[in-house]
Amino acid sequence: MEVDQEKISYSSNDLKSHPDKLLKDHLSSVGTLCKEIVSSKKLNIGEYVNFEVLQDISYLVGITHDFGKGTSFFQKYINERDESKRIKLKNKPETHHGLLSSILTYYVIKEYLSRKNLHDKENYKYLPILSFLVVKRHHGNLHNALDETIGFGEKDKEVLEKQIKSIDFNKINSIYSTLFSNIHFNFDCNLVHDKVLKSEPLYIYGALKEHKNYYVQDICGEEKKLIRNIDEEHSLFYYFTTLFLYSILLDADKTDAANLKLIRRKNIPSDIVDTYKKSKFRGQNTKMNKMRNEIYEDVLKNVKNINLEKDKILSLNVPTGTGKTLTSLSFALKLRKLIEDEKGYQSRIIYSLPFLSIIDQNYDVFNDVLDSPSTDILLKHHHLSDTAYTTRENEFESTDNDIGKDLLLIEGWNSEIIVTTFIQFFYSLISKKNKAIRKVHNIVNSIVILDEVQAIPHKYWVLLNKTINFFAKHFNTYFIFITATQPLIFNEKNNEIKELVKNKEKYFRELDRVKLSVNLKPIIIESFKEILKKDLIENKNEDFLVVLNTINSSKDIYSFVNNLNINNSELYYLSTNIVPKDRLKIIKEIKEKNSKRKIVVSTQLIEAGVDIDVDIVYRDFAPLDSINQVAGRCNRNFGDRKGVVKIFVLKEEEGSKEYYKYIYGYFLPSKTETVLKNKNEISESEFLKLNESYFEKVAIGKNDDESNSILEKVEELKFDDLSEFKLIEKGYPEIDVFIELDNSAEEVWQKYQKIQKLPPLKRKKEFLKIKSQFYDYVISIPQRYKNQVGFDEKSGIGHISKYEIEQGIGYDRTIGFKRDESGGGTIIC
Repeated sequence: MEVDQEKISYSSNDLKSHPDKLLKDHLSSVGTLCKEIVSSKKLNIGEYVNFEVLQDISYLVGITHDFGKGTSFFQKYINERDESKRIKLKNKPETHHGLLSSILTYYVIKEYLSRKNLHDKENYKYLPILSFLVVKRHHGNLHNALDETIGFGEKDKEVLEKQIKSIDFNKINSIYSTLFSNIHFNFDCNLVHDKVLKSEPLYIYGALKEHKNYYVQDICGEEKKLIRNIDEEHSLFYYFTTLFLYSILLDADKTDAANLKLIRRKNIPSDIVDTYKKSKFRGQNTKMNKMRNEIYEDVLKNVKNINLEKDKILSLNVPTGTGKTLTSLSFALKLRKLIEDEKGYQSRIIYSLPFLSIIDQNYDVFNDVLDSPSTDILLKHHHLSDTAYTTRENEFESTDNDIGKDLLLIEGWNSEIIVTTFIQFFYSLISKKNKAIRKVHNIVNSIVILDEVQAIPHKYWVLLNKTINFFAKHFNTYFIFITATQPLIFNEKNNEIKELVKNKEKYFRELDRVKLSVNLKPIIIESFKEILKKDLIENKNEDFLVVLNTINSSKDIYSFVNNLNINNSELYYLSTNIVPKDRLKIIKEIKEKNSKRKIVVSTQLIEAGVDIDVDIVYRDFAPLDSINQVAGRCNRNFGDRKGVVKIFVLKEEEGSKEYYKYIYGYFLPSKTETVLKNKNEISESEFLKLNESYFEKVAIGKNDDESNSILEKVEELKFDDLSEFKLIEKGYPEIDVFIELDNSAEEVWQKYQKIQKLPPLKRKKEFLKIKSQFYDYVISIPQRYKNQVGFDEKSGIGHISKYEIEQGIGYDRTIGFKRDESGGGTIIC
């Protein structure tokens, strides 16, 4: 009786979706935007489903996603003014709307397909349950599809019955008759009323077992069988279609709920890099610049040879220091123009890199080329980036009230060029997470530049080959792999990838900047010190870079060199043991010209893309791609004197394990050892052949079990299990520590302390304002040090105070966090 009274009391009122928004308006806006997003895309999915049908499906998903907000329970909550009562109402199961909405979505999609005689056709028959999954979890993360169809608990059934009984279906049908008519469709929502409330008896061996609701029979019977056998399809279509529809719904829903103005697409001149190069590098006719220009012209001539239907996976494989960043940007802009001219749409350009240490460096280059544009043109996005989104029209200048909107625009990748990390990019394509997947529809039809792709673990080569290939082909997305050491994710010899440089062998052959000296006989670190000391003293005018595999060994060598007190030398130390703010400052200092010679001691942090130039490099043994990267920091600009890269196999003492084994394991070093064996000296002109031999051996010997396991989970829509995909794996658990290094850090920490006392939603919003500054002072350390740093379990962070640092406790400005040395040399960069 109480339910009926609630229904009557709300029947004459306008139903709301949000405090300031009518449900009918929200459903209409979200449905329309969903369809507009799909219709703006160019997809090659004709072999699976009709594109117009997919547009209608997205519209129907959009207009049904909040059907459950039509209950009297939700309306009571949304209209409540008293905050404490509102919170209680929000937490009631009857107020939740995802499951009820998804049941309507399921039946609407099923009926739509039935009217078109498509409901039992291959590929189409999965669309009702995929749409159910998308709507059910639009306020959470995706779950394993089979788990979603296994059954409904008694509590779920009870809640659904209460919710259905509280809906005024005359009111709801009045809203939906208009919405459905937009695609010339009609549907009586009373069908869902009957499916939820009505049941039929289930007999086993002639005895009545239970009464089963019709919706339970449909979803947990028919659809469960379908999902259980989906692996037999051996197709990525269902996975990527789910991600695509989910992404579109999430973005449309958030856009309308936050009253975001749609960001207008912007033009970028395709010759802007040409103009920049002429202005910036005029008169610089060094050997290296001549080669950079030659490669640049060689690549750009290739634009006209691109077959937009076939050439979607491309390679820019040239030596380190030959201008890949500017060349790839210029090529991408010209490819974007070609796509716009021939296919009629604008591609976003997504520039993705493996390491935060080079994101800022490459972003700064793009920012300079584009003359400091607004965020709608150029966006830097990673977990530490700023939360201010600006447009030329200043529609979203950052203010206290706009920070949530800014974040939505940033996380949705609503910009023409996005500079981001591998984590942000790949964890969007292989993920269950709402926040990550939301940007997928903006990856569709884009041009993706993957820089330093050798950093992708070989165990994922097969996984990325299959997923990238499918996404490129069916979602019209172009991928450009750029590196000096091209891994065999795609094989050029098998025509799986098109090289943009006509004669790359020529450029590798012509370069003779360094010689590689290899000593594979292990030596203890004390012996290494003596060799290093002799070289440093004898080569007093040469800049040195010494790269070690562990933090403890790097600190040991830094202290040793420091105690030598070598005249006219500037000594630098780099590792993740130092706060990010100081790391960037040190890199900047290293790059600046100086009258003193430079000695840099670092972990492998320095290798990938950090544009420094030294004369002599010492490197503890590592996989060949790492050796190549560090060689790229030696005589980078092709000076008159050939640079020297010396490889040593280091260990702490006789009988102990070599340092590299702590970091890289056995597989990659063994392949490196095989290709370097019996080669005491190697010239740079041999690097290409050496790399090809190395990656062929890796491809033959690698284990594809992890790739195949994740691919199976992708095909079976086991979203919860995709957490197995980890681009970065630590050999030990870590914690974060805030280092109160200076006055600015002290101020940030005080703000953080105040923010922690705020209610959850306010706390999150206020922290976003200081997040970028906060993480300038955060490092990750092994969990075993948590008692040393006052780790707070509740906030999940440790803290070393300014006072402690001034007293010489916990952190040293030069070498960073003071570790308990008893742990041995097993801590990496």
